Amino acid sequence: FDPYARAGKRSGAWMNAYRNQERMDAEVLMIVSNNCNFVKGAPNEPILISWEDASTLFHEFGHALHGLCSNVTYPSLAGTSVARDYVEFPSQLLEHWLATPEVLNKFALHYKTGEPLPKALVDRIERAANFGEGFSTVETISSSLIDMKLHLATTTIDPHKFEKETLDALHMPSEIVMRHRIPQFGHIFSGDGYSAGYYSYLWADVINADAWEAFTEGKGAYDKGVAKRLYESVFSVGNTIDQEKAYENFRGRAPKSDALMRARNFPIKK
Repeated sequence: FDPYARAGKRSGAWMNAYRNQERMDAEVLMIVSNNCNFVKGAPNEPILISWEDASTLFHEFGHALHGLCSNVTYPSLAGTSVARDYVEFPSQLLEHWLATPEVLNKFALHYKTGEPLPKALVDRIERAANFGEGFSTVETISSSLIDMKLHLATTTIDPHKFEKETLDALHMPSEIVMRHRIPQFGHIFSGDGYSAGYYSYLWADVINADAWEAFTEGKGAYDKGVAKRLYESVFSVGNTIDQEKAYENFRGRAPKSDALMRARNFPIKK
């Protein structure tokens, strides 16, 4: 675990896999790290992190668990070696456990009094969770569509003209801009991982929302039966099975986008 910012360290948060799990010649366990950029306090002062930072910590730990739970034969199929629009699903799913009383009452303690986070404040955080969700969703969708159309282009383009014409054709609200303008859209130009694949964040969130409902429809966040299915069908199998089939093995069906609509508090047309 490498939690703290320091000179020369890249920004953001991520999971690294240093060794993949395998059992070709012998049993080899996965080695991973979670890396963050929390700011250390002054000497003898506690290190406090925001709710967003805590959520990011759980997100990256979801990636770590996806790696650590790997139980396959071949290293190239281990852990997070899955489709780009699936790899963010386990990490997004783990974020849900942050707000559970079992976690908050043990870890979200006042640094002076030791008292847990007041329920009234937790309720306020929950009520505010969907604030600006429409704005954020349009940002993501517009960037995803621009990404796809860029990778379908067969001639030289002017990025500013292309962006304006494409967004106009999509009837993009003038009050909202793309999350990433084309000249600095690093995700889709730095490698093949997200080329024509920026949509994967949104689709992974569909799967995440649908999977979380498996817990809420059951006995709650700590339903051992659902957790066992999640481990056996998702976290342990890596890329040894088509991810569409793997998810169906867990959920008994394909994911439904209505789950994301409910999670983001959007109306669902009947």
